[in-house]
Amino acid sequence: MYQLGDSKLEVRELLVKAFASAWEYTDKQVDRDTYINSSIHVIDSLQVGPEMIYGEEGQGLLDAELDHLPDLLRADGVWVYYEVPAENFFILTWMTDAEKAAAKIAALQEEEGSLACVVDLAQEWRREN
Repeated sequence: MYQLGDSKLEVRELLVKAFASAWEYTDKQVDRDTYINSSIHVIDSLQVGPEMIYGEEGQGLLDAELDHLPDLLRADGVWVYYEVPAENFFILTWMTDAEKAAAKIAALQEEEGSLACVVDLAQEWRREN
């Protein structure tokens, strides 16, 4: 599990923290754990790069089919989460610092029907098996 100051974190952990951060900006009609679990289980495809993740939502894949989940990513900057629910995709982008992340979020939030936020890497969440 990521600890403050770590230089790397797993894709799975980043996704969980991103969905938990995004939940804070929803209408909270479902509880946080349900939101996180359902967001992970509807991932249909996942493209992972060193400083970006692109995911599409659909019928979902089994964890075994999402072979990038244990890959390690940067944890020394700021990750920005962006989603357009109507188009069933999300993007996570790594930024060097909070100022650049804030500018990116401000630009993304101008798009109607989208959600953009900084991923809180300190978020605690226990994965239920």
